[in-house]
Amino acid sequence: MWTGGSDARPDTDLDAAIIFAPVGELVPLALATVRKGGTVVLGGIHMSEIPAMPYRLLWGERTIRSVANLTRDDAREFLAIAGRTPIRTQIVPYALRDANTALRDLREGQLTGAAVLVPDHTS
Repeated sequence: MWTGGSDARPDTDLDAAIIFAPVGELVPLALATVRKGGTVVLGGIHMSEIPAMPYRLLWGERTIRSVANLTRDDAREFLAIAGRTPIRTQIVPYALRDANTALRDLREGQLTGAAVLVPDHTS
């Protein structure tokens, strides 16, 4: 696992990449980081235009996947059910600068609950 900014590149090709930002310009950058057969997941419901890119970024059976579109009614229905369900969420906060540590802890089974990245605060 690896995390990094859009201006960084991992040391090795990735199996998959997830883009959370609604910025189409990130798609070619993400495709360039995944191995042949790898997948780029577009995690936002909306995204700006994806620019033209060389075919070599898709060649090798790389795939691009988007999330399913959910409606406001879907969200209302889910939240109504969640409100009636005794959910007890355990979180482990990590500073954003420690995202790789959070991923390592997840991979190594060191987490109980959900890792939550929080912004770094500077004085």
